[in-house]
Amino acid sequence: MSETASGTPKRAPIFGPETWATIAGTEWCYFDQWFALVTVTDFDGDLDALQGALVDLLRSSLNGRDYVEAKLSHLTDLRTRLTEARIDPATLANAVEPNPATLTKARRKVLKQALDGRSMTPAMRHTPSDNLRHRARYGHWDFFPVDPGRWYEKLAGRKPPTGVSKGRSFAAVDRLAKRLTNLDGPRRAGADRLALHRAVQTVAVELADASDDSYGNVGEFRFDTFTTYLNIDWASTGMAPKNYWQDLCEFVVADDYALSHQHDTLPFQHVPTEQSELIEAILLGLADEYRCAYQDYQADDAVQQIAWLHIAGNRYTRYTDVACRLGSGHWMPIVALAESALASGRRELAVDIFRTADRPGMQQDHLRKRCIELTGVQLDDAGPRLRVVQ
Repeated sequence: MSETASGTPKRAPIFGPETWATIAGTEWCYFDQWFALVTVTDFDGDLDALQGALVDLLRSSLNGRDYVEAKLSHLTDLRTRLTEARIDPATLANAVEPNPATLTKARRKVLKQALDGRSMTPAMRHTPSDNLRHRARYGHWDFFPVDPGRWYEKLAGRKPPTGVSKGRSFAAVDRLAKRLTNLDGPRRAGADRLALHRAVQTVAVELADASDDSYGNVGEFRFDTFTTYLNIDWASTGMAPKNYWQDLCEFVVADDYALSHQHDTLPFQHVPTEQSELIEAILLGLADEYRCAYQDYQADDAVQQIAWLHIAGNRYTRYTDVACRLGSGHWMPIVALAESALASGRRELAVDIFRTADRPGMQQDHLRKRCIELTGVQLDDAGPRLRVVQ
């Protein structure tokens, strides 16, 4: 402990992760204390109510989503530890000496103040969305016939991280392309080539994380190598379909760089009909996981991927089910489903797609206009009616 100018011992600052007390045989940090105080004082001891307030804050934040998400992650971890210790938030709050300044600080720390590295608890450092992103990049490599990790090390110049990591590969795209050219070739086939090109996908997305891709070089490289990867005959390597599609779907949904922009059906061009339901189930599971992690964009994208899955295979019997799931929140897949139906002469199916999706939502008016343009049918609140469009 340092001293002030007068020689009085100066208390070390408290950031939050430091141990505060041992209660019910468990160590609790200061953030646990602050969360408990706010829960008991402002939310009648209801952790669900505090969670709701933080979720509202998360969804209203244009900036600072990360630190609110980190606090939600800590709250989830706190719930688990309280349950294991068989106590409630009031038990922790009652162990704090009543002090208006302490409560004011707790409210600031929990509901208002941003976080820096010193302030983060382990749960804050490793949020559910971080874990999902890590899993999408490296988490299924054990299921490949040949481990992509070996090729990752040659391409990235380091071993793949074993846990959630902020580390990035800074290899330039031309250097990465040269390494790939040297490693790939006509003799490289089967499981080994599948592993190599899967490793390329993760190294390339790490490169995108670390790059200013103003000229689109990284994006072009990623698209070209992704297309190559998708065209490898993975089934001949003995890899189980559930493992291949789980890995691919997670990678596609987690991508932040519009990898398949304007080529939305690309990941699903080679789907055997009997595997489409498996892939749909995987995507719906991912949507649930991302929704629980408060990642609404990725959750919505997972559901939209189901549209591209069925469009790629012209599975017309699935179109209205997909439209029902999507509603009018996202217009592009709805229009794409209708256009696919029209291209095959299924005008009534196209109308049914628009009708099924026609419910309150951000893009409802736009979709009604597109329905008229494409099918000649006008949808309104009283129900659909036909109109001749000149």
